[in-house]
Amino acid sequence: MSVLVPPAIALNRGEARSDPRFIWHHAAFSQMALPFSASSGSWRREVDGAGLAIEVAEADQLVPSGWALRRLLMHVCDKAVRTESAVLEMGADAAALAAEAGLPATEPVLQELTTQLERLAAARLSLSWDKDQALAVFDARGQRRRPGTEWRSRIRLSSRFHASLMEHAIPLDREIVGTLAAESLALDAHGWIRYVLHNQPAGQTTTVPWPDLLRRFGGPGQEPQAFRASFEDALRMVFAADYSISLAADDEGVTVGSFVPEAEPAPEARPSREEPAAPAPVPPPAAAPRPAPPAASPPPGRSPAAGDEASRAPRRVEANAAPAPAPAVRNTPQPIGLGPHLTGLPGVIWLRRGGSDEPVVIAVTPSMRPEPNRMTTLMLEPLVMQISGGLYQDEFTKVSSWIMANRDLIDLVWEGEIKTLEEASSRVRKAPAPGWR
Repeated sequence: MSVLVPPAIALNRGEARSDPRFIWHHAAFSQMALPFSASSGSWRREVDGAGLAIEVAEADQLVPSGWALRRLLMHVCDKAVRTESAVLEMGADAAALAAEAGLPATEPVLQELTTQLERLAAARLSLSWDKDQALAVFDARGQRRRPGTEWRSRIRLSSRFHASLMEHAIPLDREIVGTLAAESLALDAHGWIRYVLHNQPAGQTTTVPWPDLLRRFGGPGQEPQAFRASFEDALRMVFAADYSISLAADDEGVTVGSFVPEAEPAPEARPSREEPAAPAPVPPPAAAPRPAPPAASPPPGRSPAAGDEASRAPRRVEANAAPAPAPAVRNTPQPIGLGPHLTGLPGVIWLRRGGSDEPVVIAVTPSMRPEPNRMTTLMLEPLVMQISGGLYQDEFTKVSSWIMANRDLIDLVWEGEIKTLEEASSRVRKAPAPGWR
């Protein structure tokens, strides 16, 4: 469930401690990206009077970076707000920290958390806010000169940063952060969107030009076109997970707004935007899908972002097909969901193990929740055709192209030779497709 955060929401300390939907984060970390990959030496980024800097003691030290750095800082800021304390317990070991931060306790995750926490402890992370003097995030008395092997069960924030955090914390959506997992740029995009919505009046939109976004979230020396493609991919991932936002993109920039449902909709015509996920089987093709609520219209001249409400609404496309075989997620507790960052498609592809007496099928949903009334089922033989739900023609073309590029993967999952997301992720290929706008 996504959280529709009211604009200019006040930091209520009681709510911050008790509401599990939120991750409270310093607004400065939502205005620009931290390092995406490890590099030696110090690092700095400045945009419009705000800045982030990481200083290391020796030139060969690696700066903290990547998704684990972001998740660590989210966890630290959230815990500091909830406890109203600058002294934070990090757990007995990396597994305890991962569990508290909502991360899987797998070996790669634990190794990355440990590595990034060590690098963070050996560096000086500071931020400047509204042209003020830079604030050190952590108390210098607890820092090391170089990364060490001893687990840090407790860390201390600087008193000035903690005071700034209590004043400038913004709420991120905990479930969406978990869905975005290890996607650094998508985590940055979610934080930025929440920061924009947090500060704009209700019912209004904000457009940020591409050059400004490049300064905030681009990689070192990244070309504008390459950045735009990667940031659009990140926005696509966020949009697929967050039903409370409205996004639009064109050559001018990216426009952010809140989704506002119409007042008192008729249940049969405009069902609630929040529909509970259900493991029940997909309705048979004869049952018409329930329509999704209308989207907030983008500004004139803009195209909705991929997966926008027009794309999310179930669209039925009739096919001259025999009676439908079993839908793609029926009678299987663990279908494999391949998100946009893996496929390059606006929606999520669902693969499952099949039966020996049924034709190969896959399913497509607009988000990572396999909701039956928002699902399109495709039969792959003798040719690709829609047998329930529906896609627009351009979406169908993109999905068909992806199927052709990944038919070996689909067959391996169908035959039970690939059973996990990790195995599928190493084999999946993105299909070449035109821009998503």
